[in-house]
Amino acid sequence: MTTAVHTGYASPVSLLRDWEHDGKGPLREFLVLGGTTDLPFLEAVAVPRARALGARIAVLGDAGHAPHEAVDVRPAGRGYLHGVASCHGAFHPQLALLLGDDACRVAIGSGDPTPSVWGSDDAPWTVVATDDGASHPLLADLADWLEALPDAVAMTPWWADHLRHLAELLTVLHCEAPPTDTEGPEVELAHNLRTPLIDLLPRHPVDELRLYAPFVDPSEELLRLLRERMSPGEITLGVQRGRSRHDSAGVRRAFEGHPAARVRELAETGTRHGRLVEWRVGDTWHALTGSPDLTRAALVRAVGDATGGTAEGPARNCELAVIAHDTAPLPPDEGPVRPARELTGSTVTPRDATEKPPALVLLGVRAHGLLLEAVLGRRPAGAEVTVEISTDGGEPGSWHPIGPIPADRDTGTFPWTVAPGAAVRASCRLADGTYVESAAAFPYDPEGCAPRGAADTVARLSRAYAVDELFRDMAAARRFEQDVARLRALVVTDEAGPGGAAHATVADCCRALGTALTELAFGPLASDLPQLPQAPAARRRQSSGYLAADEEDETPGAEPEEDTSALPDSAREQARAWIAGLARRLAAEAGDDTAARARPWSVPTTLLVTALHLQLLAAGAWDENDYGWRPVTADLLHALDAADDDVPDEQRQRLDAVTAVCVSLLGLHGDLEGPDADPLAAAAWSLARTAVARAEPEHAADLCLPPGRRGAPVATEADVEALAKRARDVPDPVTEAHRALEAAHVGATYENGVWELAGEFSNPQAACAKAVTLLAALRPGPVLARAHARGTGVPCFMAWSRPLLIRQRGRQWTAFRITAPATPLATFQSAAPRPTAQGDEARRGLGTLLDEAGLDPVSVFLHLQQSPGAR
Repeated sequence: MTTAVHTGYASPVSLLRDWEHDGKGPLREFLVLGGTTDLPFLEAVAVPRARALGARIAVLGDAGHAPHEAVDVRPAGRGYLHGVASCHGAFHPQLALLLGDDACRVAIGSGDPTPSVWGSDDAPWTVVATDDGASHPLLADLADWLEALPDAVAMTPWWADHLRHLAELLTVLHCEAPPTDTEGPEVELAHNLRTPLIDLLPRHPVDELRLYAPFVDPSEELLRLLRERMSPGEITLGVQRGRSRHDSAGVRRAFEGHPAARVRELAETGTRHGRLVEWRVGDTWHALTGSPDLTRAALVRAVGDATGGTAEGPARNCELAVIAHDTAPLPPDEGPVRPARELTGSTVTPRDATEKPPALVLLGVRAHGLLLEAVLGRRPAGAEVTVEISTDGGEPGSWHPIGPIPADRDTGTFPWTVAPGAAVRASCRLADGTYVESAAAFPYDPEGCAPRGAADTVARLSRAYAVDELFRDMAAARRFEQDVARLRALVVTDEAGPGGAAHATVADCCRALGTALTELAFGPLASDLPQLPQAPAARRRQSSGYLAADEEDETPGAEPEEDTSALPDSAREQARAWIAGLARRLAAEAGDDTAARARPWSVPTTLLVTALHLQLLAAGAWDENDYGWRPVTADLLHALDAADDDVPDEQRQRLDAVTAVCVSLLGLHGDLEGPDADPLAAAAWSLARTAVARAEPEHAADLCLPPGRRGAPVATEADVEALAKRARDVPDPVTEAHRALEAAHVGATYENGVWELAGEFSNPQAACAKAVTLLAALRPGPVLARAHARGTGVPCFMAWSRPLLIRQRGRQWTAFRITAPATPLATFQSAAPRPTAQGDEARRGLGTLLDEAGLDPVSVFLHLQQSPGAR
């Protein structure tokens, strides 16, 4: 069921109450966006209720509008994610998103989360409500907007990751559901990330135009543009003489000469927070409602690309709105009406015309191991910024500096263990001697802010599924996909496993996934499990006939009959697209650094999806000459590799064996190594060779399936055994590197991804260049080495992956470009070449190489800070 309510005069707090009262189940995510965000107010009325429902809570506001004092804020950063965004104007969208497994609520309105707005009843909200896994077209547009927002406004990397996670979750859980009938008016999302909102309004004559906002541009330009664009037969502008901000002279000039331009004076009982552009064509009303005021910054300009808040030119707000069609007129027909030419007076203050964004913006801070990372969004040019911390939550006199952020950088990392309740701010002194401070930020603790989950909720699929049902029934497949996404999002703090264990046992999986899917995921590991309570039975329980076509007739020499239950062509196409989408999502999660926390269901669900893919291959879902299955297999290999992290031994055996089956399949149509190696197969071999070497074929014997169609790609146990033997015959890369260095009379140890050369050198640069040249010749990919100088000389560190070489000597960072056939050894034999980058720009290049090598930047950074004696 889907409902759209266009004129709901209630704050999003009522949506939380209704969610609990109507029994919608656990709430996964609660997102609040606003221009002015009053955190103590939210902590009093919304945060406890949302946390009790199990939600992760995130609140994002404008960098220049924080009405609270740091000392009045309690669980920000520790109990919910808080941050600010910065753009060349106001960050002004007003949104509340409630996301559950089967239900979703989206409220887009005209009210910031403050007592004067959410506590009143005159701010209209457009609420889209979906239940029972249904969808609404606006949800897909909202997911696209959340995905694009971090590229348009400045925010911290962890906020960007969170918004994109919400976009993905919204897509998986709700946007891909089948269309349903919608009650209420037709509504569509409107925003100005790329195009101005005014471009979404009709460019043709309308019969009537009604306008209201608490702030009207003192210039006549915006009202004049609306008049020229829509050529209304009648115009009515609502004003509150003592409360809304408007300039009568500007209004008179904009409407000059219009015979039916009027002003309606609304009651002064309280500030009306709604924003409205409403027009009528014939008997049909249409309306744009949401966050934008009647200003050029809100309606006439687009946000444009992300600039960190330092762009020049006129202000460009970030706005979010809804366009509704066939609605009832919103403003009340009450209050005196007079011709616009008779409007007098001005309520625009000098501050309205001169207000500028803050000179110094601290977007956020987070604890990163033993380090504290601070990110600036706006800063005075050329000024060094000092980061200060208060361990007493911002009490006056409790601030003290912890380190500077140089003038050429926007981020700083400081060795600091954050205490609960700490607050952080940035400060600097301007060229004229003025001292400026940022608003306080609160260190973000991902574990403390994670979804809590309901204590009495056992993680499990919403129902049992039969394998053939997943391949033939797309509605069941989508529901299964939602279930998998929900399980994979759980972390150890969700009590997903017994005692919040880091890994779900096979018995836990049987309870959560059902016996049939657990046996598919774990094969022999699940064969001796007792029957456990499961989800409600599926409509079809029989095993898939086209996956075991040979089992019914084992008469020697008998001709195989055509399998009447084989996957039909229509189902083959749907199943291919479905499994490819699942594989892409799992691979994307594998490359997401924010997903590093222990997720108990990562291994079981990855094994299950991989087993489903292998069964589809055997069933002949792809035609004989269609190799589209190979990228899908490669995506699943990346997911398997990411899941292989400190898992129980028995599950590792299954992971290794399933990995070997996938690599074996990729090797069917291309060499794994050598000059003629197939790129996809070679990449898989490089990624998974260690796991393949450990593999024992019997642990994946159930996935060595007979082909169900001519040419279906399958792997046999003999294939897997031969591949594992081949992997074991290849020397260990670290051992191989040791031998190569010893042959060149270079001793070294391998620590935290860095080759530490033994001894001290009169020319550490030449020694380092020799080492990285030798190591890079053994296998592709980045290599890191460091050599120490004799006496008080400066050590040298190099990271090399052609054509980029990053060098650190002392505190100096330099980047070089070395193209073939040149090598670091030849290049640095006498003197260094001309650098391509220096300082922070060069050091940023190291991050790219570390990502490519799969190394943790923090571990490498801490390792490089240590002297040989300290290690």
